[in-house]
Amino acid sequence: MSKRFIGATMVALLITAVLSACSITDHKNLSGNAARNAAVAVVANSVKEFKAKGGTETLSVADKEFVLVYDPSAPEGKQVVTANLGDKTTPTFDEAKSISINALKKLLDSKTFADAEFKLSDNIFKITGTDFTIELHTKNDLVITSVISGKATGVNVPQIVVSSYGLSEEAKKLFDSAVEPATAQ
Repeated sequence: MSKRFIGATMVALLITAVLSACSITDHKNLSGNAARNAAVAVVANSVKEFKAKGGTETLSVADKEFVLVYDPSAPEGKQVVTANLGDKTTPTFDEAKSISINALKKLLDSKTFADAEFKLSDNIFKITGTDFTIELHTKNDLVITSVISGKATGVNVPQIVVSSYGLSEEAKKLFDSAVEPATAQ
C-alpha cells in the first residue's frame, strides 16, 4: 500500500511540474520572433479570458482616469459600461470596441508592429517600434498592465491600462448603475 501511495504522490508531483513548465512567460527571457509569438499568445489568452469571465480595465492618461466594465452575460449592446472616475459622472453603456485588450490584439496583428522589436524579461514584454513603446506586464499568462507611450496613444503622455479578469462586487454595482449615453444635440 505504501508503494501505491508513494507512486501516486510521484505522479502528482510530475504532473504539477509539467503543467507549471507550460507557462508562456514565467521565468523566461525571450527576444525576436519567440517573444513576438509569446506576446501574441498572452494577448490572445487575455482576450479569451476577458470574453469568458468579463472584467475591468482602468485607464489612466495624464491626470484622467476611466474604468471600463465588461459583462459577457449582459444583453448584446449592454455588455460594456464606462465611467469617468475623476468627475464621478454616472456610468454609461459603451461599445465593445472600447475594450483595450481587444484593440491590443488588433494592433499586434497590424503592419505597425511588423518591424517592432519584441523582448520578454521578468514577465514583462517590451515592444519597441519607430515611434512607440509598449510594455505588457503579465501574470499567469494574462496581461495585467499595459503601458503605451508614443504616437500609438495620440497624446504625449503614457497611457496605462490595468486589467482584471472576472467581475468583482464593486464592478457589478458600477455596471448596474449605467445609463444610456446622452445624445448629442
